[in-house]
Amino acid sequence: MLTLLTFPGDDRQPSFSPFCVKAMCLLEMSGREWEPTYLAEPSKMPYGRLPVLKTDSELIPDSGNIQAWLVARGADFDAGLSAGERAWSAALVRMVEEGLRYGLVHDRWLRDDCWEAVRGRFFEAVPAAVRPIIAGTVRRRVRKTLKLQGTAQFSEADRLARLGRELQAVRDTLGEKDYLFGSAPGSSDAAIVPVLDMIRDLPCKTGLRDMVRGDARLMAWLDRARASMYPR
Repeated sequence: MLTLLTFPGDDRQPSFSPFCVKAMCLLEMSGREWEPTYLAEPSKMPYGRLPVLKTDSELIPDSGNIQAWLVARGADFDAGLSAGERAWSAALVRMVEEGLRYGLVHDRWLRDDCWEAVRGRFFEAVPAAVRPIIAGTVRRRVRKTLKLQGTAQFSEADRLARLGRELQAVRDTLGEKDYLFGSAPGSSDAAIVPVLDMIRDLPCKTGLRDMVRGDARLMAWLDRARASMYPR
């Protein structure tokens, strides 16, 4: 039995981290038996973050490494794809994880209206006496990271224009198909769906959330992928 060390979630999301949900989806799609163990503090984990896959003999950190471990043991998440399609899939995942995901982080952490709603959920396990201090410290760290990365430097209009182009690339790839590269979900669906699903679940109205919710084709794909990939 494999164990996935992961951040907790709630009734709507199996984890608050899109990388953790990606790892869950990949494990589900691989057909292997696994169970989650929820951690609130990942500092003692390899790389100091989650998810981490625990096997009988090792800890495998990072959703990308978990995917590679599963593939090395026979999982083929992209069966039937050509070499060019596999490259396209990998590039699309990289774009979303380094673009739209940061848009999600920005709206969660830096918008005061969203922050008020998510702060309690993210820091629920922290003792109440120090919770405001810890939450404030982490929020300042996230703000600094997003400024260095660039997302927090853009105006709202520029940020939405950039993220809108990335969303259009996902939309164009999906086309009229059930999933990004065909009739069955693949590795790109496992990585991208959690990001967009969490954007549409943002607890406050944002321009990015409106772009996702306003696209019926994307919304139908997210519902379909949740039903087929998310752990039950």
